[in-house]
Amino acid sequence: MIRLFTEHRTDRLALTLFAFFVACTASLGDTLPTESQSSAVPARSLTAHEIFDRAAPAVVKLYGASVGRQQGYGSGVLVSPDGLILTNLSVMLAGRSIRAVLHDGTAQEAELVRQDDARKLALLRIKASGLPHLPPHPSDALQSGDAVYALGNWFKIAEGDESVSLTRGVFSFKATIDARRLAQEYDYPGPVLVYDAITANPGAAGGPLMDAAGRLVGLVGLIVESAATNTRVNHAIPGEDLIAFLEQVPARGAATTDAVPAQDSASTAPTARASTSASEPYIGLTLSKLGYRQTWAFVGRVRRDSPADRAGIRPDDLIIAVDGRRVADAADYQKQIATLIPGQSVPFTLKRGTEIVTVEVTVTAKPTGGQP
Repeated sequence: MIRLFTEHRTDRLALTLFAFFVACTASLGDTLPTESQSSAVPARSLTAHEIFDRAAPAVVKLYGASVGRQQGYGSGVLVSPDGLILTNLSVMLAGRSIRAVLHDGTAQEAELVRQDDARKLALLRIKASGLPHLPPHPSDALQSGDAVYALGNWFKIAEGDESVSLTRGVFSFKATIDARRLAQEYDYPGPVLVYDAITANPGAAGGPLMDAAGRLVGLVGLIVESAATNTRVNHAIPGEDLIAFLEQVPARGAATTDAVPAQDSASTAPTARASTSASEPYIGLTLSKLGYRQTWAFVGRVRRDSPADRAGIRPDDLIIAVDGRRVADAADYQKQIATLIPGQSVPFTLKRGTEIVTVEVTVTAKPTGGQP
């Protein structure tokens, strides 16, 4: 009898363990990634040493013209194996020659291939092949708090085969910035990547901004200061804008320009040839002339069946932002509208009474009758 009871307990224990195993297996089958889901697992975060080893060979030290307080040196990044270099558009490129020093210390003369005045980007070329390079990657995957790494020739401490500098920071957010460069407004046509690494240093502009997976997600921007705080803004041009520039997609109607040899031998910089669109953007509203020293962007009239009318803009609305960029006054509004492209859908932020309203305006081409 004792033996039968023991066998019965053993059978019950075995059944219980089997049922528990089946339940666990079913649960794991629901939670473990399938073969099709495995690709969604994020890439492994690299260490700073791994980021440096991957990116530094593609960073180029650039030397050119200097004017006043603007330094004649900077950084660039190789984006193709045949010698295409992406960098910022700056006074450095205005001289008779541009010297590019590669990671191994070899130096070559670089020629200006193309520039984008709106995005502040320039494309250079050196005669070489089989070079290490970093193809741009969209920055969409970046989230606030993610680690980012910037590389460049800060303060010109690397002249030959010396290593460029690397700094680690944290990505803050993507946003348009109200900033200036020296005495000029820094009117970048869209949001930039803002982070807490200190890269607003001479020579850093044009270097790569890498994410934790070792991808080129931005290009370190020029030294600019916030118009509100008078402090430097550490920012980078997003990877998607770099891709658009390389694919020659115009920025908000501003055509990229192809550099051509200067016609005058005494000229100190390449001249540029640009093509512009014949279609002017049309919104279909006029502003009231309210104000003395500053004319605010109050809507005075909305033309019937115009883009503004279809979007729901009303007379007496105050336009405070276009496409996320603050509108300072009526003149600033006109300046921003001139950069839009027919067919583009743009958010307008309005102050209507005590409310803040956002509407989507689909820009059209200006009618031949010359309507506002």
